[in-house]
Formats: sequence, structure tokens, C-alpha cells
Amino acid sequence: MQRAKTRKNSAVEFISRHLVTTAYQAIVRVRQTNIAKMLGVADSTVLRRSEKLTETMDILAASGVQDFVFEGEKKMPLDEYRYLLRSAMEFAKYQLEAAGSVSGDECLAA
Repeated sequence: MQRAKTRKNSAVEFISRHLVTTAYQAIVRVRQTNIAKMLGVADSTVLRRSEKLTETMDILAASGVQDFVFEGEKKMPLDEYRYLLRSAMEFAKYQLEAAGSVSGDECLAA
């Protein structure tokens, strides 16, 4: 008997795995004891509760969530990132053109 196809989209699965990994990284950054104190639960329940993350992240990925922003981070839109990268490349090109009278051999000798 052939394996039945799942309903999950590969893009949703990829995003879900990314969300799970990011969530676990956030949990690992803080000591389990500190998390338990903030929640008012025993230390052992923190990791047991985190076992449900995979199912939750599947739901979030299917609903369109692609990433988390943590305290101190700033996510920028892809268009803005491309614009900044393009500007940096143009600036580097102008600097190379301005230094065009200097050849590579002269730079090595200096």
C-alpha cells in the first residue's frame, strides 16, 4: 500500500520547524529555573510543557506567522533590506571608481 499524502504544505512545514527552533532557542537562553519561577510551576514542567510547541507552531505557520521578534531585535521588510544592500553596493562601486587610478600592484607595495 502506498503512503498517503499529507495535507501539510512543505513551506508550512519549513516555517513550522523554524518557529519551533526559534522558540526552543528562546527557552534555552533563560535558565529553566527562572522560567519556572516566573510561571509559578516546578522546574520539571517547563520542558514537559514545551513538548506541545510543535503542534502550536504548525498552527501558527499555517495561519501565516513566519518569525518571532525578541526583545532588542528588529525585523525589517525584505524590500527595505534589498534597498539597503543595493545602496551599500553602489557606494562600494563609487569608492572603487574613485580609487581607480590606483592599481592592485600599487596597493600591495604600499
